[in-house]
Amino acid sequence: MNIEKRLKEIDDRKLEIRQALESDTEADLDAVEKELSELEAEAKELRSKKEIAEKIQAGKVETRKIEEPEVKSMDNVFETKEYRSAFFKKLLGKPLSEVEERAYTSADNSAYAVIPVETANMIFEKMKQVAPMLNQITLLRVAGNVKFAIEDTRSPAALHDENEPITLAADSLRYVTLAGYEYAKVIRISKTVATMAIDAFESWLVNMLAEDIARAIEDDIINGTGTDEPKGIEKANTWTDGTNAILVDTSGTQPEALDFDDIMDLIALLPNGYMSNAKFLCNSKMFYGTLAKIKDAEGSPIYVRDMESGVGFRIMGFPVILSDYVVDNTLYFGDFTKVVGNLSQDITVESSTQSGFLANAIDFRGTAIFDCDIALPEAIRKLYVGASLQGAT
Repeated sequence: MNIEKRLKEIDDRKLEIRQALESDTEADLDAVEKELSELEAEAKELRSKKEIAEKIQAGKVETRKIEEPEVKSMDNVFETKEYRSAFFKKLLGKPLSEVEERAYTSADNSAYAVIPVETANMIFEKMKQVAPMLNQITLLRVAGNVKFAIEDTRSPAALHDENEPITLAADSLRYVTLAGYEYAKVIRISKTVATMAIDAFESWLVNMLAEDIARAIEDDIINGTGTDEPKGIEKANTWTDGTNAILVDTSGTQPEALDFDDIMDLIALLPNGYMSNAKFLCNSKMFYGTLAKIKDAEGSPIYVRDMESGVGFRIMGFPVILSDYVVDNTLYFGDFTKVVGNLSQDITVESSTQSGFLANAIDFRGTAIFDCDIALPEAIRKLYVGASLQGAT
């Protein structure tokens, strides 16, 4: 564009408008004022461009280095507020802003959209609250199958004669191989959920999916058979009374009752090497309805408040874990860090309006992949009140 030429055209047009107003008393003043305003704005912009061009010509404009935009890694993208907002808007079927679209598109390199980092952390923390055993076992978060080594046989150090060869200790490792089992939950809710604010929707989704999937995982950590599902604590051993378990036999003509001696016998069965991390595990009914009523020889309850943590209880100095997924009349005692689990895929979330079309609803599907196994079965002991040690299976 020739700036000088255009400026002259603007001046000529302004002159024409002035002359028209002098001769036409019925002219549309609003239209005239609007056109004059537009012409003046254009002229101001052109004069500014002309001034810059003249400075460049005279070499009076400082050159500046143009900063390259920061290229975010994929991890950084998932941490951004733009990606978080885009992720939840996609789930809700809401339109994305240009910035959100760029963030979402740059991260969309997989079969599903990755949960924002902040939300993933919220879900994991919620899972640990709902499923306390996730805090007790050795939990890995490694993608894919994993082979985990744990110490098996450990020999004590030996005295060494100076200048003599040192005999290699007969220490050995035991391996736990973990694959992955898929856990899924589908929630259907009316499309009115799309009216929820992002923060409110995130909180609702985290609570619903994390709680339900965590409960299923904790059930398998305790009761999983190891056949087409994770192997849980109940299947750590083949339970034998007096060897790795205590049976309080309530059958027959002279039924037994759980007492202080049974608890002490259970503790005695655990090898001393596991005592430092040992804990009790049972459900609330077993603890409050049975264990809390047992008294020692002096008539004092065998449990106390856990003063170290400020919450929970201890029996004979050992912490008590309560889980709804331990069956009635069952008490486990041992070092539960010897249970190894792997959350090989954190919870992922997808939505579909097609599956809920006829119901005018949106379906949200959460999935996670988890497996666990018992690395050292001798680290766990069991007490059961009933007719048989296998009654708790």
